[in-house]
Amino acid sequence: VTLALAIAALAMASLALFKARMLEFRPEVLGGDVILPRPGRVGDTLKLLLPLQFSNAGGADGVIEWIAIRLTMNDQRERSVLLSPVAEVDMQRFIQAKRQLEQENTIEPFTSFALEGRRSLAKFVLFDHAEKRRAGRLELEPGRYSFELFVKAMNTRQPKLERSFEHVLEQKQLD
Repeated sequence: VTLALAIAALAMASLALFKARMLEFRPEVLGGDVILPRPGRVGDTLKLLLPLQFSNAGGADGVIEWIAIRLTMNDQRERSVLLSPVAEVDMQRFIQAKRQLEQENTIEPFTSFALEGRRSLAKFVLFDHAEKRRAGRLELEPGRYSFELFVKAMNTRQPKLERSFEHVLEQKQLD
């Protein structure tokens, strides 16, 4: 009898754990491409456009509160800069504008957004230097860049490193 009760309790605990896992908000981010848009106006600062795929592996709806990128060149951690999202880009209009940022193809400011359970959402996010006053403009030069994408969701106290990837920039891409 005791063994039967223990097995039943274990089964119920396993079922409860499975249900809780299925009903939680579990955001994930896929990314890895970087687009260097042409500035819209003379004097515009360099910004980076990243196509990102947000998905929710859990069954509960939730909110992505913010995202940020730590950009490091050639493994020089002391030169890392923080990039924050400044706008979402309408990719169709961006392409029609010949990869140039214009008021018609950007939705400012970039804000938190809801993500339904078991759904995915593609966003084209424009990033700019978050510490302009302290560190100046974002300047890119040829080299290997590491991108670390941090996400703060409603169900976490701290931002979480969701994705890391690298890109090599050559001079012809910067011209």
